[in-house]
Amino acid sequence: MTNIKLIKPSKDLYKQYKEMMDEWNNDGSRIDPWPLHLKYSTEDEFNEMLNRIDEVEKGINLDGYASSTTYWLYDEDNNKIIGASNLRHFLDEIGGEYWGHIGYGIRPTEREKGYGTLILTLTLDKAKKLGLEKVYLGAYEDNIGSWKIMEKCSAVFDKIIYEKETNLPIKKYWIDLK
Repeated sequence: MTNIKLIKPSKDLYKQYKEMMDEWNNDGSRIDPWPLHLKYSTEDEFNEMLNRIDEVEKGINLDGYASSTTYWLYDEDNNKIIGASNLRHFLDEIGGEYWGHIGYGIRPTEREKGYGTLILTLTLDKAKKLGLEKVYLGAYEDNIGSWKIMEKCSAVFDKIIYEKETNLPIKKYWIDLK
């Protein structure tokens, strides 16, 4: 895992991004974080997605959500996007209530290889550089892989809350970055 790092989304990686997202959509598993739900099928849609990610990072057109930065976990050796993370700059009342500061996901064929722990660890480093002292995280209770990753990264269980729309239980955690 020596040449795997977090990078900002890039127009140069359209083909690799489309490959990852097509795999994810064909798999049918839950797709996270939120920027991965934006349209990407054509280069124009992909460029609109990149523009939206840039706006959100700059705090433009947030509609009550927090500004956030999106990263891709990129394998330079294989020219492959492995997953994505999204770091909220602060907690908002909409997304922050359920999911907290960081959302992340790993493409289906790369799961259970340690990449979840790596992407969260690298995103926690970004959170520290942003000046956050603690981060709040959440995962559906049935997403055992995700909350085990959080616990591996020193997350301390806080509580279970229920998503308003689905009434599904979400396990909430804190990670101290000091």
